[in-house]
Amino acid sequence: MKRLAFFLSLLSLSPAAAQTVDRDSFEVGVAAYNAGNCREALRIMKKYEKTQPSAAYVVRVCTLTTALETQKESSYEKNLNELAKGDLSQLDKIAMIDRFTGEIGGLSGAMRVSALKSRADGGDPAAAFQLALLYQEGRGVPQSFPAAAKYFQTAADGGNAAAMNALGVYRRFGIGGGKDEKQARELLENAVLKNNAFALYNAGRLYIDAKEPLRAAIVTEAGLKRFPQTGDKKRHARMNALVRQAKKMQTPFLRAYLEKYRPYALRSLSDGGSGVAAPAELPFPPEKMIEETSFMKFIRKDAFDNRYKVFFPLMPDWAGVGGGRDNPVLTGKKTPSPAPQDPDALSALYFRPADPRHISLTLRRENSAVPVMVGDTLTLTVYTPLHETASTRKGGHMYVKNTDYALTFTDPSGVLSANGDYVLTPLSPETERTESWLSRRFSIVKEGVATVRFSARKDAGENVFPYTVKIVAVKGKPPK
Repeated sequence: MKRLAFFLSLLSLSPAAAQTVDRDSFEVGVAAYNAGNCREALRIMKKYEKTQPSAAYVVRVCTLTTALETQKESSYEKNLNELAKGDLSQLDKIAMIDRFTGEIGGLSGAMRVSALKSRADGGDPAAAFQLALLYQEGRGVPQSFPAAAKYFQTAADGGNAAAMNALGVYRRFGIGGGKDEKQARELLENAVLKNNAFALYNAGRLYIDAKEPLRAAIVTEAGLKRFPQTGDKKRHARMNALVRQAKKMQTPFLRAYLEKYRPYALRSLSDGGSGVAAPAELPFPPEKMIEETSFMKFIRKDAFDNRYKVFFPLMPDWAGVGGGRDNPVLTGKKTPSPAPQDPDALSALYFRPADPRHISLTLRRENSAVPVMVGDTLTLTVYTPLHETASTRKGGHMYVKNTDYALTFTDPSGVLSANGDYVLTPLSPETERTESWLSRRFSIVKEGVATVRFSARKDAGENVFPYTVKIVAVKGKPPK
């Protein structure tokens, strides 16, 4: 559900005003909407829809949203009510789950059940799973969802993926015990990672209901491959319907992400030949592109002047994060901007629009990599001790020659253009003559790869910490 950005300004109340807001005020309705609580927002905003256009908008959106949620809830509720009455076919309507369709009867059947129970009570996962199916169906034992849940738990604890899937469904819908959404998700996700085909469907449905389009897309696409059209046609049709639902939820940003990457945690579901990457260091993508941060600023805001309507994701190829040591001197120091390897920086660099930005990064590790686009400016900052010279002892200004570093470049494609001069920024007034942040700004003017090195000056002391930065520049898709 989209949030109304302009609503946020309506909540900028003075402290005195904020103290007098009642629970049914327009502002509280806005807060409920922005928090995703459509039912509460609808209750409040109905009072204002005739006088406030924005309230009327919220009423329209939330009426539709709550209707869809109610329809979904009532559908599940109907299935579960019929299941409670003994209609076991409802299991196949709310989920994909293993069923037992054989017959257990007579003396041999009783002996088989007794043997299964003995082994299951001893912790045998395979026996516990088979016994759980018998209790689920009421074959050879009285039908009992609580007993089925008990033995599915034993089997799941022993690593049985089918039992994890079944118990995940039970916990999600409160079958054989209370509902536990958190445990249901954990069980289904573990079954997915064990490549259980039914769990791909059930997890996909959970993600769609929870409005998590990225996970839904990955899981349902993997599920569709497990249920090809040439196989079980009913299961193929059910999974294909989920795939279509997941695609409807995707934004252009998520589609661009899925063409390049998979979350590291779900890398096992990726087709090895698809060419997508699943770097462990890349954070899970946000719901939408990251427009601006404290270290990544707009160069221009044409979108807000209505010059452009659509900005596309940059979504660069994975450049890596580099390696080597971290500079131990930085421990405990507050840096002016994040390091290229920091999760906040990685998210901003990879999940941003293809619209030029001012980017500022502080180097911490020996080797780093930074993806940028043509039109960006990039400021790189390092920590350096300062050294007095004859001129500074007489009151002269500190400059790059008073630092430990000299910069060298490898730039065969002409990616970089120096933008301005070196800048020294004191860490504090007390240490302004002994240590500083040293910064250099570059304009990104061409596609290609360049390397920047902060190396020890010839007259620097020993143990100068070296930095190497690989800068990978691409062209973004122009806005429209």
